[in-house]
Amino acid sequence: MTQKDQIETALNHVINIAMGLDPLTGEETEEGSILNRPEVIRTMFTVKEVLQEKLTFEALSTRSTAPAQSALTTPKKPRDTREVGFPPEIVDNFKFKGKTTVTHFIKDMYACAETDEFKPVKAATILNWLVLEGYLEEAYDKELEVNYKSVTEKGAELGLSNRRVESGLGGRSYISVMFGKEAQLYVVKNMDKILNGEAA
Repeated sequence: MTQKDQIETALNHVINIAMGLDPLTGEETEEGSILNRPEVIRTMFTVKEVLQEKLTFEALSTRSTAPAQSALTTPKKPRDTREVGFPPEIVDNFKFKGKTTVTHFIKDMYACAETDEFKPVKAATILNWLVLEGYLEEAYDKELEVNYKSVTEKGAELGLSNRRVESGLGGRSYISVMFGKEAQLYVVKNMDKILNGEAA
């Protein structure tokens, strides 16, 4: 692998992290992950600019006959142009598999869809709606120095809970929201309202 290839690979990883995606899988990172911390995101955008300047400089110095813009092009997944939506058959087909995080819960929901016509709803959309409905509230953990969604008494009654998760990056931890059976069924039932920002 040439130095240019190495830089392009690194740039692709940096872009994914800056967009809130796992650099290896391309999947949305867990809520509370160290990769989603604002200071990390800002750093990734800075690194992105530095790497792009490096590629531009090398392209000019080698006097490549290819357009200079091609040096800035990094491998990317095809843009998902589908609209976010919720196939109605999920309501009837969804089966509870166990308490899990919002990210895995979303995967379980859309696995019940009969087509891939719609782009899955984002985790933040569900969590923010639950905040508005009083099931979660914004909180800050001084020990971990992270913001997180804290389960309220109302949320606990619905089957939501918080769990401290050890991150594989530097042993850092974050606090996740876990969805029990009643919480999952409640979200499925109200998904249209969640997508439209309506009250339950």
